[in-house]
Amino acid sequence: GKFSSQQVLTEILKAAMGLCGYALKWIHTDKISSEKKLVLDDSFPPDKAVDFILLLKVALDTLDKAPLEDHHLASSTKQAVAIVMNFSTIEPQAIRDIWLPRDHMWKHVDTIFGLFKDIVYHVVDTFSDDNNLPSVIADTYQAELTPLMLVLVRLVSEHPDVREHLFYKVYPKDAIDFAVLPENRPGMAAKLVRLMRSPDSGPFSVSTITGDLLLALLGNDIRQFILTVGYGNAAGYMVARHIEIPADIIEQVRESSSESGAVNPVTGRYWSQEDTNQELANMTDEEKEREAERLFVLFERLNKTGIIKTANPVCAAAESGRFEELDDCD
Repeated sequence: GKFSSQQVLTEILKAAMGLCGYALKWIHTDKISSEKKLVLDDSFPPDKAVDFILLLKVALDTLDKAPLEDHHLASSTKQAVAIVMNFSTIEPQAIRDIWLPRDHMWKHVDTIFGLFKDIVYHVVDTFSDDNNLPSVIADTYQAELTPLMLVLVRLVSEHPDVREHLFYKVYPKDAIDFAVLPENRPGMAAKLVRLMRSPDSGPFSVSTITGDLLLALLGNDIRQFILTVGYGNAAGYMVARHIEIPADIIEQVRESSSESGAVNPVTGRYWSQEDTNQELANMTDEEKEREAERLFVLFERLNKTGIIKTANPVCAAAESGRFEELDDCD
């Protein structure tokens, strides 16, 4: 049978990706070694990147033209993302101009963010109430979301103007409502917080890379990061990345709880809006169980890393009879 244009393009890009891997091994080891494994920073150095500039252009053009297939990346798009991950976005100037064309600066940035946003909305809106959200992401979407986020993190980290441009796509001006929990706010920011608070916290898990992206968008200011997303949501990510909570945040919790207009760093919401008893009353039994499981995992991680040393409150509640079912405390 005949091959479609998409199949041909996919095979060409797959072969190009293989050549990229071969070239990068040669560049970074000065010899070909089948045992050498490339790492994230093994991108083309500036003096070598220009030799592959046409490949970068073709890959980015492929991303611009390839639509999603039922909220999934097409095979050619996956190969194109894998290729662009091998390039810096800042140097040399010729490479920078491919990433950020002078006549249409946001063309490729908006394409990559648009693909990412579509998948995130679909995943969170479809599975956010599913106890198996982490496994759904790991099994079905991690191979698509993680590379897109790694490219976005690189763009945001290397270009202040890209950071500002994407920041307002995630946090539209005057749209951060501190009267609402970060994970319940409308728009992209809340969906990213929900992805980040997933218990899966490997170094390249969707939850961890989502935290990297949010932190990069907030200028790598950990204090602003905690205030914006809430420490309760950020804690798992901070443990995974070995980030300590700033001392002034702890002091703020002590001093600001009675101040009007002050934000509770633990929840990311105004102190005046905190009403835990009412929130619990409005939660279904399944929602309470999911939150208890999330808190259990979080406290176990914090204890193991030495960030805190205290009894897991979920286990304590179970042992006291306040929870009817929680079998993992032993």
